[in-house]
Amino acid sequence: MPPPQLVARDLFQSFRMGARRIEVLRGISMEIAHGEAVFLCGASGAGKTTLLYTLAGLERPESGSVEFEGRPLYGGSSSSQARIRNKKMGFVFQGYFLLPELSALENVALPGMIGGRTTRQNAEEGLRAVGLGERMHHLPAELSGGEQQRVAIERAESHSRSKCSSNRNTRPL
Repeated sequence: MPPPQLVARDLFQSFRMGARRIEVLRGISMEIAHGEAVFLCGASGAGKTTLLYTLAGLERPESGSVEFEGRPLYGGSSSSQARIRNKKMGFVFQGYFLLPELSALENVALPGMIGGRTTRQNAEEGLRAVGLGERMHHLPAELSGGEQQRVAIERAESHSRSKCSSNRNTRPL
């Protein structure tokens, strides 16, 4: 069995809210295998976003460790973390964060353009697959909320489209 792609050990994170300290992550440990899709659910304020930010190198934990492909995620520079996110991870944020001056197609292709990979064809295929073939040249402001969400999903998956099969293992986190 190959080693896991992502390993988190004993993650702790808290925030100050005035005089109060709120513990958000309390000793979270997990492993995610290559090609495995994991969904995360929980009540508002339970720490889902904090956990995802921590696993992606966007927010350093107070304590604990994160390894990605056998290497400490927080051991390198912020630019090395950014390269990992660009080439190996995809996110659909609550606010979508589509660039308003770019078309749907350009928003989906952007991670590949930054990483020096040609992804226009993959972006076109992905947008057609989610019913946006006729809308790929529209700006985000010209798309409905659901269409914007599909663009954000395609952008998150664009780096893996050619690598992943449709038979993914999915498990709750």
